[in-house]
Amino acid sequence: MTWRALSPSLCSLPLFLGSAPEHARAPFSDALFALEADVEAAPAENDHGPVELARVASRVRAAARSGASRADALNRTVFGELGFVREVDDRDLRFVLPTAVLAGRRGSCVGLGTLYIALGELLGWRVDGVMVPGHFYVRVDENGRTRNVELLRKGEEMPDSWYRARFPAPGTASAEYGRALTPKEVLGVVEYDVGNERRREERFSEARRAYRFATSLFPAFAEAHASLGATEHVMGSLDAALESYATARKENPGLSGVERNVELLEEERARASNQGGP
Repeated sequence: MTWRALSPSLCSLPLFLGSAPEHARAPFSDALFALEADVEAAPAENDHGPVELARVASRVRAAARSGASRADALNRTVFGELGFVREVDDRDLRFVLPTAVLAGRRGSCVGLGTLYIALGELLGWRVDGVMVPGHFYVRVDENGRTRNVELLRKGEEMPDSWYRARFPAPGTASAEYGRALTPKEVLGVVEYDVGNERRREERFSEARRAYRFATSLFPAFAEAHASLGATEHVMGSLDAALESYATARKENPGLSGVERNVELLEEERARASNQGGP
């Protein structure tokens, strides 16, 4: 069977982001580190990542107190003082998951984006995750003015028009693009990247599990439904695959690759029916 690979990984967000002291409960960060522990089968009580995150947050706070804006304080600390760098070619999960990103000081757009969101949560700043086709960035609230922060350009501010031109939405634009995502939706984006990595490794059962988590967290995420369908398709679960493809088309009628995959699936079903006939 030949099926078409669908959307690439997002180079793959905010819970309560009001005023909160650094030692306060951080539900997004907690959920992000718990997701990582589940994916890596690591002890959930390992606090290396949260401790390092808090340390970085303290440095960002100090930069803000010296007069830097919120986005500038984040950028100067993360990309300047600490020397974090972007990763655009290697899709390994160590560039997506938080403890690994903090330890290696290198991340994909999702890895760096969730770092900024988690830092914002600890600092009591609003930092929203935003998705466009194949990419992820953040918006920082600067006391009423939102500022786009492009994580693959060391936090440079880019206008919305730049994202529309560089990452155009094919066909009918989906409502999932260009808006502030909820915390659960951002976690769905991370699970989507986990699913993509597991599918590349041909660990299909784990990929299906991750995609199912992604769609439960982010029901309007068409790419996740399509990728779940492609994984179910290759595993031979044709009815489930067709249902997932249908959901993907409903959420984003212009999503590339889905129509061809449905055609291939229907051809398989027809062949199976003919072989079972008299």
